[in-house]
Amino acid sequence: MGTVVGSYALAKLSGGSVYGFASAVVADSRPQRSWIENGLIDAGGTHEPYIFVVRRGGQAVNSREIYERAQSEEVIRLLHSQGVEVFHTHFYKGFGMAAEMQEMQDTVRAAVLAHRYQMKVDTYIQWDTMMYETFFAEEPQAEHWIQRDAAGQPIMLTYGYQQSFRYRPCFSNQQYLDYLKKVVRFAVQEVKTDFIHFDNFDVNPEPDSCHCEQCKIGFRARLRKKYSEVQLKERLGFTNVSYVNPPLWNRFNPPEQLDIISDPVFQEWIDYRCQTMADALDQMVTEIRSLNPEIVIEINSGGISGDNSPWGGGIDQARLLKKTQVFWAESATQPKYLSDNTLISTVRTYKLARTFRNVAFTYTSESEAALGECLAFNQTIGYAGGSPLSPLMLKYIDFYRKNRDLYVGTQDVASVAVLRSYASITYNHARAGLSAILMEQALIQSNVPFHMIFDEHLESLSPSKCKVLILPNSECLSDSQIALIRRFVEAGGGLIATEQTGLYDTWRRVRLTPGLQGLVADPSPSISKNVNTGTTMRNEVGEGRVAYIPAIEFDGTMPPPEPYFTIGMSFWKRPKNWRQLIDAIAWASHGDIPLEVQGPEYLIANVVEQSDRRRRLVHLVNCDAEHVSSIAGVKVRCALDVGESVAAVRFYSPDTSGGELLKSESRDGMVSFAVPSFKVYGVVELSA
Repeated sequence: MGTVVGSYALAKLSGGSVYGFASAVVADSRPQRSWIENGLIDAGGTHEPYIFVVRRGGQAVNSREIYERAQSEEVIRLLHSQGVEVFHTHFYKGFGMAAEMQEMQDTVRAAVLAHRYQMKVDTYIQWDTMMYETFFAEEPQAEHWIQRDAAGQPIMLTYGYQQSFRYRPCFSNQQYLDYLKKVVRFAVQEVKTDFIHFDNFDVNPEPDSCHCEQCKIGFRARLRKKYSEVQLKERLGFTNVSYVNPPLWNRFNPPEQLDIISDPVFQEWIDYRCQTMADALDQMVTEIRSLNPEIVIEINSGGISGDNSPWGGGIDQARLLKKTQVFWAESATQPKYLSDNTLISTVRTYKLARTFRNVAFTYTSESEAALGECLAFNQTIGYAGGSPLSPLMLKYIDFYRKNRDLYVGTQDVASVAVLRSYASITYNHARAGLSAILMEQALIQSNVPFHMIFDEHLESLSPSKCKVLILPNSECLSDSQIALIRRFVEAGGGLIATEQTGLYDTWRRVRLTPGLQGLVADPSPSISKNVNTGTTMRNEVGEGRVAYIPAIEFDGTMPPPEPYFTIGMSFWKRPKNWRQLIDAIAWASHGDIPLEVQGPEYLIANVVEQSDRRRRLVHLVNCDAEHVSSIAGVKVRCALDVGESVAAVRFYSPDTSGGELLKSESRDGMVSFAVPSFKVYGVVELSA
């Protein structure tokens, strides 16, 4: 039994722990759809219309029967009886409304049935596919709506080297967006949908980016709008952008091997692609909200799985998730603990969702650890699968519905925030992206609660919301960001900076003076208040504390880089110097970390709060359930709000009935208790 966070990590709390930082920053920026505030259980059905099943080939001889049954009253009634609350079904795949009208009317009929059973309806809309064989017959001008590569050839979305009939539409083309709005209006007005799922929400990686005239014109227009002539001169060296084009590639310059992106036009093109996707989504959101403000909007944009999503797919989550309530992360993996101390989890994706008040949909139905992790960090079931639901899923749906009050209205409790710097990670993913992954891995495997934050959140950063800000190799920081960080530290915040943090501006130009000069301690021993602990340099600035760590060390031999410098699961390993990182956090926070867990290395934990009900909840997940059938003797210390005391501590698990009362002891603003044996997942309720 190893100590996940031992005695070295925590000192007496100074003024109570901080919670809800990311929620406080983001949650009030837009209204939530009222019906999803209590979580959701979504299942179907099918999202494939019959026309697509036939066209893609490989179908069974009874495919029509399968299609019809998936949206039958029999299936809807069964799902309703099993606790499913949202019925997921097909609606529009991209063949054109005329070609798909028969199947769209099938969706209308299925929606009537689902609503009859008091279920919400989740309708599938293909975001990025134009099945040109039928679409062009319906809309001949649509030949000008598609994405085209540098040679003028159509850009396709393919699966398994097949489905070449799927052209990518161009999201710089307003005519295509207007057509998609017609699809959306039909879903809202005729289907009376409650939930719109936009699938395949991305664009192809280079070299398959769109070079159509609309994109060239739009790219140049964005440069002119974004920068004055003086700024263009500084940015590009010239002011006339009339002939600036998207990047070109050849076999001597393959984009998948580009590790550092320093070319300013490349950087601006990435920004243009990300902003184009965000603007297109904004148009759809505006259209949907004008028709029915209660509709939940979801995009299949992926979570955080180690890829450079702005560079590879035109996806900047911080621009998108303020507009949505749900997103899909199909690449999310099942929790797993490997013999070399590698721990695979979906925690990052769930953290991303919580930051932007979203729910993440992932595939969890075949893994109990995945279901436990989802409840622990996502705070709801989310996507339950297709009919028939697995016995394991039914077990967890039953537990969730019986104990739903433990999950509704929660806020994450954390005093640490990790910055995911857009410019740093996008322009140098192989280093800055890896550092973020490794720092997050240290926190996850040490069970130190943390918020994931993005550039926009620095403006609201204060020690009253967050005790420690972590900058994991955040190379590219603007002058204003550095000023905000400095203000945070001087007001009493803790700062952890690593590697090349602040050495570049957001255009990745080398600074003449390091951005954190005056915050990070001078290595000279003559400087006062400079204490060196190993290779950690510590400094006190104003009311705050700053720790600089020169490296986040990968434990073992570095795996070979993947194309487009994806930080794959082979990198998801606790850093060699993880204790040094956790020590620095404990020092910078004055020991104000709200959770301490002593248990095996494969145990992960989360703590949330329901402030209106004056209770906190500690979630525990066994990530090695494949090899370890149960965990016993876990010791926990959890912080309380100032002035609070615990009236009762109860343990709940899908394998037990009711809440088991646990013995506890309160001291110095912390409550201590031991958790009895549990198999895969359990939650402890601390009631004031």
